[in-house]
Amino acid sequence: MKNLVLIIFSTILLSSCNDQLDIAPKSNLELGNFFATPEDFDLALTGAYDPIAVHQGDRGFGTYFKGLLMMGRAGTDEMYVNQGFWDATGKEIGNYTFTSFSRIPSAVWQLQYIGINRCNVLIDKIKNTSVSMPEATKQRILGEASFLRAFYYFQLARFYGGVPIITEDTNLNEFRNIRSSLSDTYDFIINDLKVAEENIPVINEPGRATKYAAKTYLAKVYLQMSGEPLKDQTAAAKAAAYAKDVIDNGPYDLEPNYEDIFKLDHEHGVEYIFSAEYIATDLEGGEVATWDGPPGNYTYTISYSICRAMPELYNSYTPGDVRRDHNIVDYVVIDADGNTQPTNDGNYYAYKWRHDPNPATRGYATEWQSPFNFPLTRFADVLLMYAEAQCRADGSPNADAYTAINRVRTRAGLGNLSGLSGPAFLQAVLDERKWELCFEGHRWVDLVRYGKLIEAVRASSTGNPIAAANIKDYHVLFPVPDREIQVSGGDLEQNPGYLAN
Repeated sequence: MKNLVLIIFSTILLSSCNDQLDIAPKSNLELGNFFATPEDFDLALTGAYDPIAVHQGDRGFGTYFKGLLMMGRAGTDEMYVNQGFWDATGKEIGNYTFTSFSRIPSAVWQLQYIGINRCNVLIDKIKNTSVSMPEATKQRILGEASFLRAFYYFQLARFYGGVPIITEDTNLNEFRNIRSSLSDTYDFIINDLKVAEENIPVINEPGRATKYAAKTYLAKVYLQMSGEPLKDQTAAAKAAAYAKDVIDNGPYDLEPNYEDIFKLDHEHGVEYIFSAEYIATDLEGGEVATWDGPPGNYTYTISYSICRAMPELYNSYTPGDVRRDHNIVDYVVIDADGNTQPTNDGNYYAYKWRHDPNPATRGYATEWQSPFNFPLTRFADVLLMYAEAQCRADGSPNADAYTAINRVRTRAGLGNLSGLSGPAFLQAVLDERKWELCFEGHRWVDLVRYGKLIEAVRASSTGNPIAAANIKDYHVLFPVPDREIQVSGGDLEQNPGYLAN
């Protein structure tokens, strides 16, 4: 996290959560001795945030450094993975050739449970502590730990379906639990988010969850429940209510200029609600602006062009939409002044985040040191969530739903929508999310919620014919890692379609 001292949390705190390392479990006495001051609890909380963005070693394949950066974006109709990329892990996601043994789905599963276990320890200790601290501090720590546990379970639910629920310190190398239903998993997430909503302040330290971040994620959870596969009609109204609360009462707004959202000096600005946080150090850098970007001289672009924009996405933008040419380019940066020249290769490149082309003023030197945050949710996302949720709840859009979507469109330089039927309005929202939020990790779960993932990928055969040929109906979920099934002694059930892997 930015502006926080990073603690190597697992070697100090986690008793039996040894992250698949051969480390002797810490005793309860050692854990009790660690939580001796309010500062100890905050250090533990810092460690609980770490699985969102950590990049060290294999763990980076389970976080928004690499793994989740891929799973929410690649293999959709907005982005594909360069087939010349040497690392097969990313191509497996983009090409739908992953299996229950694949690195990224396995690492994502494991890292979410590491985060959950850290939260379990912290929640238990803060509830039962005798350490003297202000009640507000105790409530904040409980709220943030509950938010994070819900966040990690939400990643699991969206990508894998119903998962085992653990609420206490658990040895993940002897994990024999069984899967909860998807409904029960979401119910657990909602309960944790409501604890967070009640206990986290409206304003918190930069990079940490807030009361309105918890409300935003409640809207996200209910919205996902309202679509495929649960199609919970009552959840849509709840999603709309939470999103409307954030819109009307939260401390957020749209940035006046779309391109400003993705500048380094705006990433804790008025539009960002919750992000994967990075700083330019050997331990904390990110790669969001490096896996994306145009090819060319690495000195100026710091780009590998691994994740590329679909030509179908570029061509889908309405003429005059200011977002297109900021999000997608067909040129390369040629000097430290930022001058460009056409690539003339027929490819389009995701370029939402732009490194300073001048190494002398950039402040960091290598691709793994990128300080760009990855926005997990921002205010435009909430506006579009509200528009979708209200229409799902009532069957047709009301005036507030039109106001919400048109605020996003107005900033993009587009005219207002009006007079659409319910299905047409929902499609308009899905399209608007694609144009507004592309490359931010929403598209895969959006298409799954709408029941349109298979259709959309097969229609994008120009940009990624391999994915279009390979995708199957069961790819609306990722596989439960084979390792976890083996560790469980067979208690964990595999998702349909992956049993033969």
